Amino acid sequence: MSNVPPSKREPSNIEYVCNAAKLFSYTLDCAIKLPKRWTFLLTERAVDAAARVLEHAKAANSIYVSCAADADLRRLHLDQAYCYSQVLASYVDEMFARFPSREDGRGACISQAAYLRWVEAIDREFKLVRGVMASDRKRFARYYERDGPSSAVSQLGLFDI
Repeated sequence: MSNVPPSKREPSNIEYVCNAAKLFSYTLDCAIKLPKRWTFLLTERAVDAAARVLEHAKAANSIYVSCAADADLRRLHLDQAYCYSQVLASYVDEMFARFPSREDGRGACISQAAYLRWVEAIDREFKLVRGVMASDRKRFARYYERDGPSSAVSQLGLFDI
């Protein structure tokens, strides 16, 4: 049991992976309810974007940082997870605009509550990934002071930390 009072608790750094898994699950659930004619136009792409969010979140979490190159690779995966979350948000917006929803969710419709849960999961992923990126910037600053940015990253000019 934690000695930290509930009002002082903050989300765990690993929570972005759990939320990415929920996001993938919501995306699959909603994709099943969409019309079949949308499969190649929108549904398949949305599921792929959600899968990539989960893949990059797990990849970033699996990296043990011991040098600047590892920190760069972790940052790259977190950036990719954030970018694919943005892509998924665009697809969900398009689905909501084009596909009718019912408050009760009966029939072959996605309920408004399901859309709301989906959008909340995407928004939460944005916040969690950005929070992890900010804490990583502070936590791994010593690697950049000692080693400098990795040579591959400095040549490409990808990160300005």
